Amino acid sequence: MTPIAAGADPVAAFHAWADTQGAGTTAIAVVREGDVIAGDNSDRPFDLASNSKVITALCIAALVDEGALDWDTPLSDALGAPAPEATLAELVTHTSGIAPDGTQLRMGLWLNEATPRHAHVARIVLDRRQQRGTRGSFQYNNENYALLGRIVEHATGTTYAEACRARVLAPAGVEGRLSPRFAAFAAWGGWRMTMADHARLIAHWFGPGRTIGADPLAHPHAERGGDAFYGLGMNYVRLGTGLRMSHAGAISIPFGPKTGAFVVHYPDGTVAATAYDVAVARPEQFRRLEHALSKALALSPADTQAAQ
Repeated sequence: MTPIAAGADPVAAFHAWADTQGAGTTAIAVVREGDVIAGDNSDRPFDLASNSKVITALCIAALVDEGALDWDTPLSDALGAPAPEATLAELVTHTSGIAPDGTQLRMGLWLNEATPRHAHVARIVLDRRQQRGTRGSFQYNNENYALLGRIVEHATGTTYAEACRARVLAPAGVEGRLSPRFAAFAAWGGWRMTMADHARLIAHWFGPGRTIGADPLAHPHAERGGDAFYGLGMNYVRLGTGLRMSHAGAISIPFGPKTGAFVVHYPDGTVAATAYDVAVARPEQFRRLEHALSKALALSPADTQAAQ
């Protein structure tokens, strides 16, 4: 295990950022070579919000590897019902053209439910007279991942949580469960785990020893301009030494719960996973957090700056 540099304090850097966001309860874990090298509250479970999407994407990737599905499988074939023209690869990269996001105004009505709403959201999509997105263009939409959750259920004959726990969490040696508050959002925002396990999960699947980690861009991804991409539930940025991969999640229910999470995987293999009890949504705030973490971790410029 390579320790952090003397004087480096990513925990303090995170706390300073979280304070500016008005967070009260927080957690952070920094993992390197499988070990937590810095952390606070790292063994307390937190809701992942949209960072749950990476679990769904990896679960679909596992089913593709098993031969149960293919990235080019049409949505109609995967669901066994007439559906918009879109493939699994387009769903996982938010380029399906499916829109608008029907979950946004309904999530507050689905709190504290034990059963995922995948089938319900699938019916909303399938009953829509016309999709308002553009197929092939990136448009972030929870419905894409709700559909993937329904496809997991259909392809495996088991619950989404059972199927993905066996294929994604267990191989990484981590634990997680659906959130008591947000289980209805399962595939797009319903997982709950410790930040130590969240970091280890990302380190395992996106590390150089795994097929995905060895070449993330060999798997479905959407180009977002310049050196930016959206891949398997993660945002990628091409740097001088490889890809920096990250994702942020936020749930903000009017007059209800608010939560957020952010995870970043650096080209050197270091992963920082964070959670907090506020909903942070502005991209520039996550750029500030990532910059503060990379500075505190004393990473080389090639591991933090975009390729020229």
